[in-house]
Amino acid sequence: MNKQLIRRMTGVLSFVNRLIPKKPKKVVFYSNMGFRDNVKAVYDELLRHPEMKEYKIVCAVNDHALWEGKPHPENVRFTTPVKGVFSFLTGKYFFYSFGKYPIKPSPDQMVVNVWHGSPLKKIGNYESDEDQNFFTTVLAASDFFVPIMQKAFSCRKEQVVVCGHPRNDAMFAPGDPLETLGIPKYDRLILWLPTFRQSAFLGDNDTAAKSGTGLPILESKEEMEKVNAALKEKNALMLVKIHPAQDLSLIDTTGYSNLRVLTNDEMQRCGCDLYELLGVSDGLITDYSSVYFDYLLLNRPIGFTVDDIEEYRKGRGFVVDDPYPLMPGIFINTPDEFLTFIENLLAGKDEYAEKRCKVNSLVNKYPGGKDAERCLRLAGILSGSQF
Repeated sequence: MNKQLIRRMTGVLSFVNRLIPKKPKKVVFYSNMGFRDNVKAVYDELLRHPEMKEYKIVCAVNDHALWEGKPHPENVRFTTPVKGVFSFLTGKYFFYSFGKYPIKPSPDQMVVNVWHGSPLKKIGNYESDEDQNFFTTVLAASDFFVPIMQKAFSCRKEQVVVCGHPRNDAMFAPGDPLETLGIPKYDRLILWLPTFRQSAFLGDNDTAAKSGTGLPILESKEEMEKVNAALKEKNALMLVKIHPAQDLSLIDTTGYSNLRVLTNDEMQRCGCDLYELLGVSDGLITDYSSVYFDYLLLNRPIGFTVDDIEEYRKGRGFVVDDPYPLMPGIFINTPDEFLTFIENLLAGKDEYAEKRCKVNSLVNKYPGGKDAERCLRLAGILSGSQF
């Protein structure tokens, strides 16, 4: 389908959307990459409030079959993204994170783009000139990100509302996510969250395919085994959570005693939230993923694998000229530096706490724990101030 035809369909549907009356007590949640992340966090929060009984709630998600079989309130219905178009056209409230309906909101709608994190990598109109503004409001975690989100989505400044990411609430919630995954307890837990390098459906970022393990830095089984041995000595566990967009055929999922690879599908089957794992972890290793901005709320050690940062800058690119000042942690370029970060963390050595606090004050306005509720209040579903 060419862009000209899409634009015509968008125009027609947007016109029709303005004509159809909206049901004031209808809320729609949309995702084409699994019912998860910020949009799922807003849904979960709504169900915690007695007001939810007043609403008809529709979840138009690509994994609807998974959720249809699970217990849910009588006023909640799961459907496909295609069938969800009608719900969008008739509903007053709409929340989306992954994917969207390219339909302009009517004046009677509140369409909230909760997005999926504070961007370091280029997104939206940083990469293309396509229309990205199909919402009433888009969220930003702090004033620092307001102009960035405004540019990314080519929207007016007043459309960008500062609100912490709803998914962050799970980092502060009680629970034992390792038990949910069927994993025994260890003395320490480290999460490794590499962003995707090759995607089967989103396309590459011009980074050459990794050989061996498919992971950055640790490109051979020997290097993985060395890290596993260091973890085993201290009874520590490292969970490598693979990005949902990553082509799994390139990833070595060989089992190690203290180093385990987790996929998004596996976590969804178990009902485990990534942010619950972040909340009980002792440290994080990542690269250019937005997750580390969220993790700063916990003020725990972060290691950054930056071995391909120049290649990444030339390919996918960043929303800032120099990302380094926004990355408060050890820069990891080699397997030895990777191992050093782990050893320092397990020994309690942390030289970056003050710098993390400084960056956190820039990128996160709110302390976390009430972000989903704040989102529902700014949308007008829950009464009261946004505190």
